Amino acid sequence: MTNKIFEGLGPGTLVPQRGKLLVDDRRLGAAEGVVLSRVDGRTSLEEICLLVPFDEPVAMMILRRLWELGAIEVPGVARVLPRQTSSQSLPAVAQAAPAILPSARADAHPIPADQRRRIDDFFEALDRKNAFDLLEIDLQADGRAVKRAYFKLSKEFHPDRYFGREIGEYGDRLSKIFQAIKAAFELLSNEERRAAYEEAAGLK
Repeated sequence: MTNKIFEGLGPGTLVPQRGKLLVDDRRLGAAEGVVLSRVDGRTSLEEICLLVPFDEPVAMMILRRLWELGAIEVPGVARVLPRQTSSQSLPAVAQAAPAILPSARADAHPIPADQRRRIDDFFEALDRKNAFDLLEIDLQADGRAVKRAYFKLSKEFHPDRYFGREIGEYGDRLSKIFQAIKAAFELLSNEERRAAYEEAAGLK
C-alpha cells in the first residue's frame, strides 16, 4: 500500500466503518451498493479501491458520496454537511452513473473477447492449480506479495465487475474463480496453514 491521500477522506490507509444513513438508503444506486458491500471495518480505503470493479477515481467518488450521505464513517474525519441538501446534489451523481456502469451495445458481449478467453482458461484449469498457481505467485512469495496478487486477481475476476449486465455462464465462472482465489489467499496468509499445506502438497 502507498501513502495516498484521498481528497476529503484522508490517507488511504484509514479503515472506514459502516455508518447510519442520513438519507433514505433507496437513494443509493447499484454502484454505491457494490462499494458499500466492501466496507467491513477491516479493509482500508485504498484496499477497497483495489477490490471494487471501478477505476480508482470513480471508486473514490463513490466512497466520498457514501461518506457524505452517512453510509460510512472514516476515523478522524469530521463530517461537515454541505449547505445544500443531499437531494440537490443527487442529479449530478445520477447523471454520472451511466459512465460508471455503461450498458453494452446490442451487438457486443459485455465481456471483451480477450477477457472471456482469460476467464475460460483460468476456469478450466481450476482443478489443476495449487494455491500458489491460483494467485499466480511463486513458492517464495512473502505475505505482501500474496496480498498484492490477491487484490490484483480479485479485481480482475470479481463477480461484480460486470454488475447489472447479462453475462450468462460467465457469472458462475467468475464466482467460482473468485471463491478459489479467495480461499488460496486466506490459506497462504496464515503462516501455520501455509506451512502445513506446503508440506502436505510436497511443495517444500
